[in-house]
Amino acid sequence: MADSWADIDTPEIPSCLLNSSDTEFSLHQEFVLRHVDFLIDVLTAEQYQQNWLHPAGCPTATPEIQCRKRESDEQFPCRYESLGESTSAGTCTCDDALTGSDDPLDSVAAVAIAPDGQPPSKRYFDREYRRIVADLRDQIGSWEDIAALDEAALEAALLEATNRPSISETRITRLQELVDAVSEDDYTDGVSLRDLGGLRYSSFANRLAELPGVSKSDAWWLMLVAFDKPVWPSDPFVDQLLCSLGILSPNELRDDVERREELEEELTRRQIPQLHRAVAGHAVKGGVDSCSDDCEIRKFLLTHRLRKQNQEQSGPVVVDLFAGAGGLSLGFGRNNWTVELAIDNDRDAVDTYRLNHPEIPHEKIVCGDIRTELENGLLERIDQEPDVIAGGPPCQSLSQAGYRARLADDSEYNILEDDRTELYEEYVTAVERLRPKALVMENVEGMANEIGDTGVRVADLVVNALNSIGADGHGYTCDYELLDCSEYGIPQHRERIFIFGVRDDLVVENDGTVVETLFEQLSEAGPTDEVTVKQALSGLPKLRRGEGGRVSPKSVRGTRSEYIEEHELNTGAELCYNHQAREHPMEKDRTLFDEALEPGDTGWDVKYAKDGEYAELIEYDVGTEENPRFKDKYRMLEWTKPAPTVVAHLAKDANNFVLPDYYEYAPNVTGEPDNRRNRGVTPREAARLQSFPDDYVFLGPFTHWFRQIGNAVPPLMGERIADVLQQQLNSELAAVFSCHSPQQASTDD
Repeated sequence: MADSWADIDTPEIPSCLLNSSDTEFSLHQEFVLRHVDFLIDVLTAEQYQQNWLHPAGCPTATPEIQCRKRESDEQFPCRYESLGESTSAGTCTCDDALTGSDDPLDSVAAVAIAPDGQPPSKRYFDREYRRIVADLRDQIGSWEDIAALDEAALEAALLEATNRPSISETRITRLQELVDAVSEDDYTDGVSLRDLGGLRYSSFANRLAELPGVSKSDAWWLMLVAFDKPVWPSDPFVDQLLCSLGILSPNELRDDVERREELEEELTRRQIPQLHRAVAGHAVKGGVDSCSDDCEIRKFLLTHRLRKQNQEQSGPVVVDLFAGAGGLSLGFGRNNWTVELAIDNDRDAVDTYRLNHPEIPHEKIVCGDIRTELENGLLERIDQEPDVIAGGPPCQSLSQAGYRARLADDSEYNILEDDRTELYEEYVTAVERLRPKALVMENVEGMANEIGDTGVRVADLVVNALNSIGADGHGYTCDYELLDCSEYGIPQHRERIFIFGVRDDLVVENDGTVVETLFEQLSEAGPTDEVTVKQALSGLPKLRRGEGGRVSPKSVRGTRSEYIEEHELNTGAELCYNHQAREHPMEKDRTLFDEALEPGDTGWDVKYAKDGEYAELIEYDVGTEENPRFKDKYRMLEWTKPAPTVVAHLAKDANNFVLPDYYEYAPNVTGEPDNRRNRGVTPREAARLQSFPDDYVFLGPFTHWFRQIGNAVPPLMGERIADVLQQQLNSELAAVFSCHSPQQASTDD
């Protein structure tokens, strides 16, 4: 294989890969392979957005479909086609000239007349020769008709197809020899390769390589692109990028092989042609490593991850328990803290965390039940003593909605007997064993509510447990407050309990105000004005129902609010991630959105405060006119106010988070109103309301994006908390040192 590419300058293996640990490589490989579909979307959207020439090899140019077992091309679309509208009916936007091909011989002929010695990745860009073959077929007809031409007629046809004054004698001869070889082959029927099959892959490749103008590497590429065989042709550029991605190891990259059979086993048949084509497109046009600071695939690259981990980190250290998708960690990180360890039991949330926190080694990001992991030595993974332990134990048992739902199913349900209520004990255990200087815990407001008539509040249980840590009976000075995040610069009314604690030996003697000071400083750090929905969503594409997707080349544009600019929420990504609008297929919902609801209205308003025209559409219990209840199952937001609480329930539907058409209801804007923009918020819009930056990408299924976003601590809140904790710790440590310094000691002399 290497001899046929002797004139190809292959890139060197980055040194960071040679020095990486086997654990980091294997964990990263597993992570990337779990999210191959997302990676393909990012690769193709980036190439579309950058206006790079798209690689050929469109599925619609692949007439052999036995391996995909599909009934039509619609079930196996071109990933590039889905990114934009076709220029005409039946024309894919990837503009492969052989779209609609009815014979694999078309692709074989394009290779035969193209320059020799090209690796598979470059074959995707031999578009001129695919166009020549397509024009030749259009001009002459079938390959039988082409084979019937004499040399002079074939030369004239090729001249017309190439649209040039002359054509190489070699190409004419090569094409003539090819059609002769195919017509004489015992495995073919006439001048066609439609029915070439029934061979083992190695025999199939050998047979193709015997055709004029087809090398062995060409044969493997043609098996994938023209014959729909799930093989992965070896290639110096594709494989180098796979190495940077952590899918191939440096040792595997050195192997002189014709195909990557182990990789074929890891990928589905559907993924193999899509990934190979997309990776080739980036490798040839963008490079085999992170091509720039704006490289959209950089977070998937093991090389990027290793370089981030090799950067010196000197800030305070935090451990994030019940980390979720990483909102709190992101806030601390943006304030230059170092996250030493993070754990959560939600696989999708943990993978989202991994992708967006490349500076943390994979083995320090743990997916598992904290109770089991603590027993199995979780805290032994910590190399640096943490300054702070942060986290928010799962809150479903304490949320009002969750409590109502469980009580309805089980009248004997008791919050105190719910295992999730007791998860705070694992947090306390970690604090007791690690003894950080300070701690912060976040949870729903139900944590501070009395449970029934027991007189018990879970927040009090947590504070008491933290206060009593330590063999001498001294633990942490702790307290909690109910905070509304809208008062701290977050564009939503989100009331949450925050518990702060400082280790007793770091508190000046008889100073019980240390935690009170933390809350005061946090309050002072907040802005004076509320941030509105309009400010939070400024610049995002204005989608209609059903528009958008997992990854879209429609980047943030237009005017950005001061809120967006100040917190750099729109930097770091040219693509738009997780911006997908629901279809809302139910006619009842569309009627409510388009006719019954106005900004600020809820289902109760439709039932009782309107003229009653649409009251029958509210089929759930909103209480009575005098005693409203559950009134917000349907709710339309207001552009000029903060949003209500972004909740995980948005995963089920977004009827209580309906965004009104921007051009009809938002003030001081011009544009054509469209009822189809009355819809539930997208995950990206929910992330903006939570203060996540646009380059924070959420992995997993669509509904899981909402769950991760709704369960997260707003990163901006985390950033403010990290700031006041660092200030307070520095001042308290200085005060304690001053009190206990020998130079300051008093005597009786």
